[in-house]
Amino acid sequence: MRLSELKTRLTELKEEGFVPSERRGPTGVGYTLERRLGLTENNLPIPDIGGRVEVKATRSTTNNLITLFTFNRGVWHVKQKDVIDQYGYIDDDGRHSLYTTVSATETNAQGFHLAVSEDPASVSLVHAPTESILATWDLFYIVGKFVTKFERMLFVQAEHRKQDGIEEFRYSRAELLSEPSSLTFKDGFANGAIIIDVRMHLRPNGSTRNHGTGFRIREHDLPSLFGKIVQLV
Repeated sequence: MRLSELKTRLTELKEEGFVPSERRGPTGVGYTLERRLGLTENNLPIPDIGGRVEVKATRSTTNNLITLFTFNRGVWHVKQKDVIDQYGYIDDDGRHSLYTTVSATETNAQGFHLAVSEDPASVSLVHAPTESILATWDLFYIVGKFVTKFERMLFVQAEHRKQDGIEEFRYSRAELLSEPSSLTFKDGFANGAIIIDVRMHLRPNGSTRNHGTGFRIREHDLPSLFGKIVQLV
């Protein structure tokens, strides 16, 4: 599908007005869009822009947190077991755990915040009371991880309503997003759009179980991660 054809299809779909969801539940907005565009998977090739494009649809009145990726290897300055021992807690399953959300705009209950550095371009997990740097992620590696799936994105927002118990969507806005960079990610961390979830606990034998640090963002903030935004509809 060429870009001009995609733009025509999206314009026609907008003009069609509200269409019934073809799947119940939260994934209906994306599944219905894919069916209406004639897609068999959640990405499409657009040869005149040079590659495949990830398709992301969201309801205009909801703004859920989504996980972009998990990234944990080789970033810790302190043994993860020691981090859990020093800053963790006993969870409802009786495990020594550390599950916490951290941002650059405030210090959380465990005393953690994110610090963004320009040289080198990185983001660090810091324990504010002791000024201890616990882990550091290189922004270039973070962007590299992101572009393996989201180098280009068709981002579509839909109005939604219910008619006779069936959800309906009107796909009213579509943008083609590209050119994510360390600068866009740096800004995303600094303004609190990107947050991280630390998710780990100790096993009964004392070893660490790390589920992978999750990098998360609200759906409507996704365009801010890209340096180029082209309005299609």
